[in-house]
Amino acid sequence: MDKSQKIYFKALKKYNNGYIDKAMELCEESISINIKNRSSINLKGLIMYLKGELDTAQKLWKMNYEVNKDKVSKKYLESSKDDVNRLNFYKKSLVLIKKLEINEAIDLLENCSKSSFNTINVNNYLAVCYIKKGQYTEALDMLDNVFKIDVKNKMAADTKKNMEDINVIKKKFNMKKVISIVLVCIIVIAALSGIYLIKNKKIAYFKSNKVSKAIKTNNGTNSKLQKSSKQPVKIKNNAFPYNNIKSYIENKNYDEIYNAVEKFKNSKLSANDKILLSSANDILVSDGVEYFYEKGCAYIKNGDYTNAKKYLKKAVDYGKDTNTYPDIIYMMGYSLDSSGDVENAIKYYSEYDGKYSDGDYESTVLYRLVIIYNKLDKNKAKNYAEKLSDNYPSSIYNNSIVKAITDN
Repeated sequence: MDKSQKIYFKALKKYNNGYIDKAMELCEESISINIKNRSSINLKGLIMYLKGELDTAQKLWKMNYEVNKDKVSKKYLESSKDDVNRLNFYKKSLVLIKKLEINEAIDLLENCSKSSFNTINVNNYLAVCYIKKGQYTEALDMLDNVFKIDVKNKMAADTKKNMEDINVIKKKFNMKKVISIVLVCIIVIAALSGIYLIKNKKIAYFKSNKVSKAIKTNNGTNSKLQKSSKQPVKIKNNAFPYNNIKSYIENKNYDEIYNAVEKFKNSKLSANDKILLSSANDILVSDGVEYFYEKGCAYIKNGDYTNAKKYLKKAVDYGKDTNTYPDIIYMMGYSLDSSGDVENAIKYYSEYDGKYSDGDYESTVLYRLVIIYNKLDKNKAKNYAEKLSDNYPSSIYNNSIVKAITDN
């Protein structure tokens, strides 16, 4: 995976966690490396869209569609046509707020909120309006909507602080102080426990030494006692193997990383364990997917569809946001089809046809769906045959079988 795409995945993670300004920086860095990175251009456009920069967002999507033939950008463009009116409503609402015509302003802002366009500003000013009406619960809901997208949003933070200052909402505990106190307590308890254990170990040592001497005197050896005292502590099956996972990441052992993430992704973990598991997850997306896909393809070439499905399934699990995903979906369908699992093959072929109809394998997918459905559902077979015939008239798959089905 190239550097530009790796930076995009970092940007996506920041965006999902609410750090949109950092996500924007990473998108720009990714685009500077590869101006044709469709995913980074789309994400940058989306962030501008959420911030209310409609013209900038549309220009980015238009360029991405025209230059890179990106259909996601085309959908963004089409769905943003009505947002010009919402931008006008938003501007009018600001004038109404200054005039203290709050109910009228709320009506306009609620109309704006039907789209995610400019959602940060819309929710911020809805909060302002609700505060002026004394509807503090509603105001907090609006602020929460902002923080879900932009955790560091200054206007939302200032508004919430003002609500705390006038005592309409309770101030939050200073969690840092609470955590510090708890940590100090833990350290003190641990220290005291350590002292207690050391004392007990010393007592145990002297007792053991006496026993050893007695055994040595009587039997001439103390080897059995020494062996039993050095038995390793068994680790519980559900214990989080922090060092092991760290080692898997360092050594790029993607199979073990996958197993660890799958096992612990829904477990209750400490902060450090969560961070490590998150890093493991990121590695699977950025590098593991490509590894699993290549392994799966290698097994396909050797006719080993059992192992091919095993590795392609791993690629499917973590590849949804990668450029390789359409190919993964096709290869998974092909493996299932080749191994006789027609029912599940249909699912993947249908997904490919539905989402990636402009992909490299579309004509092949359509042909396989024609052949499969010709034995199951004649109407569906005919629909796929007509689609193949219309979209790929010169394809090698547009043969006599397809023609016979379309003519019926």
